[in-house]
Amino acid sequence: MNSYRYLNSFFMAISIYLIASFFLFYVFADTLIMPEKKVEEVKTISLQHVDLKPEPVVESQPEQTLVEPEPIPEPVVETPKPIKKKVEKPVQKPKKIVEKKQVEKPIEKPIEKVEQKTEVIPVQEAKPVEALPSKPMMSASEIESIESEYLSKVRFHIEKNKIYPKTAKRLNQTGKVHVTFFILKDGKIKHCKIHKSSNFDSLDNAALEIFEKIASFEPIPEKLDKNSWEITVPIVYQISRN
Repeated sequence: MNSYRYLNSFFMAISIYLIASFFLFYVFADTLIMPEKKVEEVKTISLQHVDLKPEPVVESQPEQTLVEPEPIPEPVVETPKPIKKKVEKPVQKPKKIVEKKQVEKPIEKPIEKVEQKTEVIPVQEAKPVEALPSKPMMSASEIESIESEYLSKVRFHIEKNKIYPKTAKRLNQTGKVHVTFFILKDGKIKHCKIHKSSNFDSLDNAALEIFEKIASFEPIPEKLDKNSWEITVPIVYQISRN
């Protein structure tokens, strides 16, 4: 039974395919036939009956030349000349004649001559100015001897007032202190300072205390003619060992 069904369906399918193929062949048969060539009609146009009109000739017009207008001359304005005014001269009035009055001259009186008496004043004779006695010129050796004598007194006062500090003596400190100071004319001491240190403050301070204690020396001798005197003195601090 089954094989019979398969055969029927097979034949039916074949018949359907055949019918469809015939139908398609019939439809497309007309299109497959090549169409006949159409003969193109060629129209020829004859030029005998065509009127050819000539191109219009354009007449060339003559070139127009521009004529420049002549410049109009500017009117000349004449400057009017200044009118001179006539200056009328003033009429001179006649001068009045003035009669001069005669002036009476005063009568001159005779001048009495006065005799001038000259008094002679006695002139006192000026007293001659007494010349101040000039200071006798001193030789260099005399000046040097006076200076050395004064400086020896200064050194004597310094050594007399010198005190060795106990601390420096205990520590065995020795040295030399150079002190610079000024002596004024009246002997006062000013501007005392250490010129060269002993390297120990206790000795330097002790040296300055000497001049504070003395305060002043003898006045500077007048023969030296000095208002102040700068002196540098070495002060030696040395422990004497007996």
